[in-house]
Amino acid sequence: MNAFVRHLAGWRGAGPAIWNSPTLLLCLASFFWALNPIVGRAARDLISPLSLAFWRWVVAFLFLLPFAWRYIKADSQALRESWLGLVLLGLFGVGLFSYLVYSALQYTTATNSLMLQAIMPIMTIVIPAVVFGERLRPLLVLSAGLSFVGVIWIVTKGHPFALQWSALNRGDLLAVTAVFLYSAYATFLRKVPAVHHLTLLAVLFAIGAASLAIPYFTMLASKGLSLPPAEVVAAVLYVGIFPSLAAYGLFNRSVVLIGSVRAGVYMNLPTVFGVGLAIPLLGEYLSSYHFVGAIMIIAAIAISRR
Repeated sequence: MNAFVRHLAGWRGAGPAIWNSPTLLLCLASFFWALNPIVGRAARDLISPLSLAFWRWVVAFLFLLPFAWRYIKADSQALRESWLGLVLLGLFGVGLFSYLVYSALQYTTATNSLMLQAIMPIMTIVIPAVVFGERLRPLLVLSAGLSFVGVIWIVTKGHPFALQWSALNRGDLLAVTAVFLYSAYATFLRKVPAVHHLTLLAVLFAIGAASLAIPYFTMLASKGLSLPPAEVVAAVLYVGIFPSLAAYGLFNRSVVLIGSVRAGVYMNLPTVFGVGLAIPLLGEYLSSYHFVGAIMIIAAIAISRR
């Protein structure tokens, strides 16, 4: 992780080649995100969604602060001038988003949560078109549509016409809402002030944790404080470091390199990785329809890169 932070801080050496490869950055971020719902689902009976979401961002912020502090001080003027936009990004794209993700996992499976991320590329195309009037390039529409079909193929086990949206449960609806919030977050990242990327991450993590602090401590006052088991500590450390600090940093950098629309197409990769991880971790099995869906998603990413 120390090497990763050195890359984030602009370490000179082998770092720039990696730091300037959006494909590699987004693949790594997708792998870290793929494990996030699996961990959240596994820990659903051990820690509440609110607690997991709150401590996720506290851990991420505390881990990053020593490296980001000098940049935060240097960027203080720009932060004061853009405080409202940063608060909205941190509130909806960090705090509320993560709470909805873990709440959804109380009612739906980790696999379903991952599959529903298929709508993210569609949202990252539609939202900029609606908000900023961007032109929808045919290749981008094609890639988003193909990736969506690939995940639907996996969801329906190779029988897409059997899909019934009315069958979505409460957890699925919460997961869809979370995907919408993150798609909006990705879209509005272009409006952040010109600050160091460590400054941006630290501020967003702090706002995300702060937005959950009042409801968390209210819950704590009513239920009391208890010593968490080792499994909870491990879950909090994982979600606080890898799908938070690491993945957000990688994704934010990728948006800078290729834009939110093209980066959004890669957001179907957590689904592919998640299906593969579900085999050893959740006891699920891999069928031919998984391969067909994965091929569609990979082809969509290849198209988007053009």
